[in-house]
Amino acid sequence: MSAQVDQLSAYLDRGTIVYDQDEERGLFRMLFEGKHGDLRVTMIIDESMLQVFTHPANKIPESHRQLITEATTRANYGLKLGNFEMDLEDGELRYQTALPLGDPFPDDDVIDHILYVGGAMLDRYMPAFLSIVYGNEDVKLAIAAAEL
Repeated sequence: MSAQVDQLSAYLDRGTIVYDQDEERGLFRMLFEGKHGDLRVTMIIDESMLQVFTHPANKIPESHRQLITEATTRANYGLKLGNFEMDLEDGELRYQTALPLGDPFPDDDVIDHILYVGGAMLDRYMPAFLSIVYGNEDVKLAIAAAEL
């Protein structure tokens, strides 16, 4: 196990966060409750990078993937930390953040920020994405409403 994996595990333990760990791959999985449903979080760490992927429980139906592609592009414009991504093959939507690692390992408040920003962004934009998929809302209007 690497020092980074050990330090991330210690951070999660200090925060009493329930997680599953794949020590071989430097992968941590956890589940949080968001405003609009469960959020699955995967943290991947190696010697040089910490990546956090936050996924809502539902996938985007194939019939609406092009609209959500436009919506995520509009939402991403101007974001300062992280971005939305969608797999056009299976409709998986996620928010990704990443942090380059060095020595010393980042303070807990830095890890807090990178861990929780994805959930905050999904809480903010998920109503817009859902209104596009299930309410036939105009993409531009839905994203503008999320950003008010």
